Amino acid sequence: MRDKVKHLALSLSTFIVAAAVWEIAVASGRFPHALLPDLRTVTEKFFALVGSGILIWTTLGTILRLLIGFLIGGVVGVVAGLLMGRYRWVEDFLLPAVSIGYPIPALAYAPLFVLWFGLGNTPSVLLVAVASAFQITINTWKGVTAVKPIWLRSAEAMGASEKKIFYSVVLPASLPYTMTGLRLGLGAAWRVLVGVEMITAVANGLGSLIFAAKQFLQTDVMLSGIIIIGLIGYLLEKYVFSAIERATVVRWGMVRL
Repeated sequence: MRDKVKHLALSLSTFIVAAAVWEIAVASGRFPHALLPDLRTVTEKFFALVGSGILIWTTLGTILRLLIGFLIGGVVGVVAGLLMGRYRWVEDFLLPAVSIGYPIPALAYAPLFVLWFGLGNTPSVLLVAVASAFQITINTWKGVTAVKPIWLRSAEAMGASEKKIFYSVVLPASLPYTMTGLRLGLGAAWRVLVGVEMITAVANGLGSLIFAAKQFLQTDVMLSGIIIIGLIGYLLEKYVFSAIERATVVRWGMVRL
């Protein structure tokens, strides 16, 4: 119990120090209030946007694009990674393209996707899929290739079929790597989505909200959108991926949280 309280206090101290530095900067008077509002103004604007439904509506729009794009990227990435890890000819065929595409920032594709698919939701969703797929593919592939050969040979010696080996040995053993890939893929997808929403002029989204607020010098609105982005990222990490890990690789004794 004491350790939990200590951990919580240390975690909160980061935000307390950041808030104190922010307020000191505001009180110094070196920045116009329109550019650097105090925390009370930001808090009031945040709850006003929530109360009016604007922040909720834009957040739901962004989350929906994220889920659809990440689902596409996740399926493509996991399947491609598993096939690359299990079959050498698939690895030889896909690895050059994956190796070239992996380091390219997904936002670099945004102008092309806008030209090909127009403005709106389609390019945003597809860019999320692209941003996440490369991360997931690389990590899943590495996870499959990291499976210990003795495990595979032992399963073969006990008469396990190829299908049984795949589902009972390869998938569980590579899951920690795949989970890491999903985490990294979601982070990449989240970052590119907010950025591309500013470019593709979606009807509702956190990126478009922040960009519109910038046009009218509404720093408090921009900061409210940024706060929501951070909160969603934290909640996804804390209550989605951690829950999946506890139910799988932690329960199986493969990793510790």
